Amino acid sequence: MTSFVAPTSGRVLLIHLTNGDDLVQSIEAACKDAGIVTGVLLSGIGSLRRFHYHYILSTNDKPDDVYEVIESPLELAALQGIILEGKAHLHAVVSEGGTKTYSGHVEDEGSEVQYLVEISILEVKEIKLGRRAGAFGGVTHFELLD
Repeated sequence: MTSFVAPTSGRVLLIHLTNGDDLVQSIEAACKDAGIVTGVLLSGIGSLRRFHYHYILSTNDKPDDVYEVIESPLELAALQGIILEGKAHLHAVVSEGGTKTYSGHVEDEGSEVQYLVEISILEVKEIKLGRRAGAFGGVTHFELLD
């Protein structure tokens, strides 16, 4: 286990996305515009028309992932994650018609907003963290940057 303590937090960025916006690309653009390099995505709710994600299929040391795209009216019930070096690492829980639920890592492109998505991000200050390749294939870990 590795952990890091940020001495202070900063601003809260509130983002309102609308019809056709790409979920991850829009979040990263809003963080860039606000000058947020490190942050914690506290909440995200709304509706999607397309969800591009992946989830793990095995417990092997090297990741075995399944990638899916769901195109349907979808409720974004939960969105959480972290922003490191301006890049978002997000996981979501999405429901289709109240009967099917999908969850996993949100891919960098291809998840589209239907009506709206509302997001809050807490800026983390005085600590610079990045992601670097770890021992398990393409899996990354936090690293303190200079």
